[in-house]
Amino acid sequence: MISNKWLNLLGFLQQQTHTFAPDAQLTDLLNSKFTFLKNQFSNVNHGNDPRYIDWIEHETFTAVLSDVMREQSFTETELCCAFDLLISAKLFQLALSAVMNHQQVLEKDSFEIKRGIAMQQLGENQQAEQAFTAAIAINPDNHMALFHLGYIQICSGNMEKAIGYFKECTEKAPDFVGGYQNLAGCYYQDEAFEHAAECCEQAHRIDQTVISSYITAVSSYLALGQLEKAGDWLQRAREHQIENIELCRLGGIWAHQSGKHQQAISELTRYLEAKPEELDVLAIRAQALAADNQWQPLLADLNVLLELDPFDGWNLEQMFLASYHTQQWEQAERVMAELSKISAHYKVSHRRLIEDIRKQQAILMTAAG
Repeated sequence: MISNKWLNLLGFLQQQTHTFAPDAQLTDLLNSKFTFLKNQFSNVNHGNDPRYIDWIEHETFTAVLSDVMREQSFTETELCCAFDLLISAKLFQLALSAVMNHQQVLEKDSFEIKRGIAMQQLGENQQAEQAFTAAIAINPDNHMALFHLGYIQICSGNMEKAIGYFKECTEKAPDFVGGYQNLAGCYYQDEAFEHAAECCEQAHRIDQTVISSYITAVSSYLALGQLEKAGDWLQRAREHQIENIELCRLGGIWAHQSGKHQQAISELTRYLEAKPEELDVLAIRAQALAADNQWQPLLADLNVLLELDPFDGWNLEQMFLASYHTQQWEQAERVMAELSKISAHYKVSHRRLIEDIRKQQAILMTAAG
């Protein structure tokens, strides 16, 4: 028996369009096809693997609905709704089949765009590019064709061409937020940070809920060293109740660079609770802890960082200082011995602390005696 999730999807698809056939008839078709495919591809090694079952069900749904939908009549609105739903459900072959079988109800350029979207999702980028190019040949003002061509260029690593398509997209459709959004991302990847920030302003003018605008703008202004503008965008995010784990990271970096070390520690800690594997963020939190003289928690971060690179001078020096301030005298001496192998200047710059460590150890030895 096919899973209920596919029956629910079928029900929702018909709600968005129209009834294809009686429920019992469609369910029988799906169950019969599922049984046939499962028997055909049966393998004792993966017969009960959930991923295998899901693949069989995916193929079943695609095969049955392709035949069923071919016999239906759709309005343009219905076909567009069905296409969008099938794409969101990752039923790309079925989405392609639907528009290929009912292309007569679509404008020619709209058909080419939908065909291109489906081909792109199926990994056929060359055919997708041909479809989007055909859409522009039919309608040079179709901004969505330009948008998708830009995305294909991103996937191909051709940032210059991608920027060209997205710029043209924004010129054709100055109120389409997606054009500015992707153009900002391209500019950021191309290290044109001022242009990226300008595009984020345009996107924000149209839609204040686009999370990527805040992330790209803050990142751009941090890269430019313009902390005030980065802070303004973080404030905008708070005002519009935009919450995103990446904004915690960026907020922590901004706070650290602005000398707000306790705020930085708080933001970066929130981020690391979600992504503890991000050691570059851990290194920034260690810098903030050191700047705020929070020696005990700093020791924990440094232990992790020194496992990654036991000879990092900054980490070792901070380990020495943290050991000193937490009165771990023997550990401080061991760390200084490692630092001295890197450079003799550490003994000179920390001479007073070394003398104090020796004095404290002498006191302990006297007390023990």
